[in-house]
Amino acid sequence: MIVLNKHQIVTEQFPNGETKVKDFDQLILKNNLIEFTYQEDGDLIRLLFVKKRLDETEAETCRLLIRYMPYSRMDRKIEGDLFTLKYVSEFINSLQFDAVSVVEPHSNVTLELLANSVGIYPALDWLPHLMEKLDFSESDRIVFPDKGAAARYINSGYENSCVFEKKRNPQTGRIEGMELKAGDIPLGAKCIIVDDLCSAGGTFLWAGKILKEMGASAVYLLVTHCEPRIFKGNLLDDDSPITSVFTTNSMMDTEHPKINYINLTTESYV
Repeated sequence: MIVLNKHQIVTEQFPNGETKVKDFDQLILKNNLIEFTYQEDGDLIRLLFVKKRLDETEAETCRLLIRYMPYSRMDRKIEGDLFTLKYVSEFINSLQFDAVSVVEPHSNVTLELLANSVGIYPALDWLPHLMEKLDFSESDRIVFPDKGAAARYINSGYENSCVFEKKRNPQTGRIEGMELKAGDIPLGAKCIIVDDLCSAGGTFLWAGKILKEMGASAVYLLVTHCEPRIFKGNLLDDDSPITSVFTTNSMMDTEHPKINYINLTTESYV
């Protein structure tokens, strides 16, 4: 989905799968902001069409806000696989935006590959409010489910944090265990797991179960991006160790009693 200056661009599809973009001259300003919400690869073609049309006008600037950077998890060259994040970044760079803002870019590789880019980390803004809402005390804990999450957030000024380490099967990549590597869980502690992305939720189920076994009274999950795959896993089950999920609508907006959507306002960041 593409939003130009707070108005959604209208697109249709021909029977053969080609994309038709309705003209949007009335939406064009001198200084423009495109908000890009990736849902499938066709959205990249739509982004191309919209930016090329803007280039044909008298618009002076065009900034891009990427609500979720596609292929951001493919952030290194793995033998046998293409370095797809590099190629997608090169495509976006070819469109020559004046500035690019990426919501939770997953790793610094995205920012290194994208020209004129900055990262936006809403979880760091929301965490204090969520801690206040949940009446956090010194006996409660912020939990990072792996080294990647710890690297993104652990130096952000929050005390009383814990870090897990995942053990994966080298052949399948599936999680086979988790171990608390730093911090402690006091009996009765409320815990907030903080990360950038939730897919089916296997990582957070592992962490939640261990936290409950260690004496946590409640476990909450705060993630910026949440894929629809969360409904295919067990994270939202009644017997799940996760009490509630707090996320944005960057990838979905399906209602569920355990999901709480946090409004991501463009004006706050761009």
